[in-house]
Amino acid sequence: MRIKNYLAATMSEAMLLVKEELGADAVIISTETIDGQVKVVAALEEREDIDFNPADELQITPSRFRFDDSRLRDCLDYHGVIDTVAERILAYCRNLSLERGISDEHRLLSTCFGEMFPFGSLLDLSSPVKMFMGVPGSGKSTVIAKVATQARFNKISCCIISTDNVRAGANHQLEAFAKILETDFFFCKGERSLYEAVRTARQTYRLVLIDTPGVNPFVAAEIDRLRGLAEVVKSDIVLTADAGKNSYEAVEIAEIFNQFGVKYLLPTRLDLTRRIGSLISIAGCCRTGFCAASVNSSIAQGLAAINHKSLAKLILP
Repeated sequence: MRIKNYLAATMSEAMLLVKEELGADAVIISTETIDGQVKVVAALEEREDIDFNPADELQITPSRFRFDDSRLRDCLDYHGVIDTVAERILAYCRNLSLERGISDEHRLLSTCFGEMFPFGSLLDLSSPVKMFMGVPGSGKSTVIAKVATQARFNKISCCIISTDNVRAGANHQLEAFAKILETDFFFCKGERSLYEAVRTARQTYRLVLIDTPGVNPFVAAEIDRLRGLAEVVKSDIVLTADAGKNSYEAVEIAEIFNQFGVKYLLPTRLDLTRRIGSLISIAGCCRTGFCAASVNSSIAQGLAAINHKSLAKLILP
């Protein structure tokens, strides 16, 4: 049996070369993409009427680099990424390595995150209304104050609307922040007043930030009240989540909120967390994106942008 290699720009061109030289009886042993070209290894049983010229045969080329995902697997396991999401990330990285010839782990993971998860900005004015949701104590009110501060730094007119009729202290805190920032603050008791407030605010402000009551996602009545607020206005919904939460519990909670169409996940207390598996798990299971992260208690500088590169750096030391 004679074995020959063929390189061509496309698979069809490679197969044409095989057919022209070896005929229809040729057997394809393997195919592979190398540096943008298709490599085909073909074989044919020796026959007297076939004249093989050794000088025409291509030299056997080494196989493409195979990505060893053991270190990345260990890192995902250390951070507590749930198995289904971790396996999806590892498979994506292996495919990237084979298809694009990427061997660097940081570049692989960064590219993987950039293609798996959307990334945005809370100051994106193409969707000027942002509604913040989360469990009690997840940091919604503080995050809203931080976003309003960034809006002021960027000379974006902004107002804050609170619908939290459960915790009076949260409203007083937000109103105090609004006064310091010279930002208007409004309180709405229900869906109708929220609708009217947003419609009026859109005529004056370029950015509208809506705070909702912190709810227990396992209590149907609280979720139903939140649903009424979410359905009355068109907005980008941002889910605030403690970065250090157990991954499986975090995903279960996020999936309940995700029925409202959460667009972005905003991690809080990231400075107090060393394992961010819950964040990757939520994004992987709920198909949410990232817009920012709360990295310290400072209102002026406590909100940091997040992208595929910075996210990868948190996973791979």
